[in-house]
Amino acid sequence: MNLMLVRLRFGVGVMSLCAAALSPASAQDSAPVASLHDAFERAAVRLPEAAASPALKAQVDAQRRAASGPFVGPPVVSGDVLNRSGGIIEQEARVSAAIRWPGEGRSGISAAALAGDAVNAKLVAAQLSLAGDIRTAYWQLAGARRAVEIEQQHVAIARVETEQVARLVQAGVQARRELLVSQADLAAAMGRLSAFESDLAEARASVEALIGDVPDIFGDEDLSPSTDIETHPALRAAEANAKALEANAAYARFGTRPRVEGTIGVRRERNDPRGNYEDALLVGIAVPLGRDQRAIAEAGGARAEALAAVAEAARLRLRLIADQRAASVRLSIAERALVDAEMRQSALREALMLTEKGRTEGEIGYIEYLRARQALFDADRDLGAARIAKSAAISNLNQAMGVLP
Repeated sequence: MNLMLVRLRFGVGVMSLCAAALSPASAQDSAPVASLHDAFERAAVRLPEAAASPALKAQVDAQRRAASGPFVGPPVVSGDVLNRSGGIIEQEARVSAAIRWPGEGRSGISAAALAGDAVNAKLVAAQLSLAGDIRTAYWQLAGARRAVEIEQQHVAIARVETEQVARLVQAGVQARRELLVSQADLAAAMGRLSAFESDLAEARASVEALIGDVPDIFGDEDLSPSTDIETHPALRAAEANAKALEANAAYARFGTRPRVEGTIGVRRERNDPRGNYEDALLVGIAVPLGRDQRAIAEAGGARAEALAAVAEAARLRLRLIADQRAASVRLSIAERALVDAEMRQSALREALMLTEKGRTEGEIGYIEYLRARQALFDADRDLGAARIAKSAAISNLNQAMGVLP
C-alpha cells in the first residue's frame, strides 16, 4: 500500500509537471509580436541597393541630359592669335561640336528613361531577395527556439523524475536499475538540448546579421492571393533590364556611323600695321574617313548584353512559374503533415496518461512508462516543427509569388 501511495504521488507530480511544460500557453504570450514586416522594414534601410539608388538615379539624369540637344558632348571654343614680323596680326575664334544624327537624341533619352525604370525595378527585386533571406532565417530561428523549449521541458521533467527515483531507491521501494535508466534519459535529454542550443545560437546570429534584433514571438504571415507572374519583382526587374539594354544597344549604333563635326568662327587679320582689320566668317565641316572601330566594338558588346538579358528574362519566367508551383505543393504537404502531427501528439498524450495510470497500479513497468514519455516529447517536438514548417511554407509561397512581407 505504501509503495502504491508513493508511486501515485510521484506519478501525479510528474504528470502535473508534464502538463505544465507541454501546455501551449506560455509566459511569452504577453510579449509583443515581431512580424516579418517589422523585420523586413528594419533590414531594408541597410540594403546596399537602397544606399546606391540616389547615385544611380543621378547617373540616369546625367545620361538624359547628355542625350538632349543637337550636339554630342559640349561644344568646344578655341582661339588663336598670330603675330608676324612687320606688325601683321591674325586673330581667330571658333566653336566646334560633333553633330547628332537625326533620331539619336530621342534614342538616348529613351534609353535613359528605361535605365531609370531598371534602377527602380532592381531595387524592388533586391528588397524581395532580402525578404527571402529574412523569411528563411526568421523561421529557422523559430524552429530552433521551439526545439530548445521542448528539450528544456524534457530536461526539467527528467531531472525531477531522477530526483524522485533516487529518493525511492533510498527508501528501498524502487530498484537501482530504474535510477540508472532515469539518469541515462536525463543525460540524453541534456545532450539533445546542447545540440539544439547550438542550432539556436547559429539561427540567432543569422537573424541579428539581417535585422539587428531578435524577436520574442513570431507572427504568422498571411497567405497572399496574388498569382500573376507578371507582377513578380524579379521578373519585372529582369524585363526592365532587358529593355534598358536593348535601348542602350540601339543608341550605341548611332556611334558606329561617321561622326560629322561642324565648326563656325570669325577671323580678323591686318596685313599693314597702320591699316584696318579685315573680318571673315569661317564655316567648316569635318567628316571622318572611316568608322570608329571602338564604337563598333562597344555597340556589338551592348547588343550581346541585350540579347543575353532577354534570354535570361525568359528563363527566369519559367523558373518562377516552377517555383510557384513547387511552393504551393510544399504548403499542401505541410498542412497535411501538421494534421498528422496533431493526431499523433494527441494519441501519445492519451497513451502516456494510460501508461502512468497502469504504472501506479503496478501493471506497467518504469521502462515502458519512460518510453511512452519519450514518445510524447518526440511527438510534441515534431508538432512544433510541423507548425513552424507550415508557417514557413506560407512565407515561402508568398516569396515565390513575389510578395513582400
